[in-house]
Amino acid sequence: MKVIFLKDVKKVGQRGQVKDVNDGYALNFLIPQGLAQQATPAVLAAHEVRQKEEAKQAATRDAAYAQILAKLAGARVEVGVKANESGHLYKQLSPDQIASAIKDQYGVAVPKDAIIINQPIKTVGDFPAAVQLGGKRVSLTVVVMVG
Repeated sequence: MKVIFLKDVKKVGQRGQVKDVNDGYALNFLIPQGLAQQATPAVLAAHEVRQKEEAKQAATRDAAYAQILAKLAGARVEVGVKANESGHLYKQLSPDQIASAIKDQYGVAVPKDAIIINQPIKTVGDFPAAVQLGGKRVSLTVVVMVG
């Protein structure tokens, strides 16, 4: 029986994949569990339309990511924080604060989970960081200063 996988099934199929499986496996496990649906001609046609739409969205998203990464390549992001006299921060610098500073200074929204920091930032100074979107990564410098 030909089915379209609605969710990933380990060692069987990935979400969105159309595949032939044993009738009993499809009827007794995959379909009742909501992991797949039978691939009728109408369902296949709707699946193809959905796949094309998802491909367009992915291309648009990748283009937007490329523009964001081009703006941020080699950028210096200044973050003002509270620190004591010796330059130690009262609170470790978080990706949220860096994302907020990027939005303020460069006008682009970057998700906090896209910001990669190699080491905890606990003092004033310059620190290397990176932004990874859509599988591509650019380096930037985070400038931590008392502010």
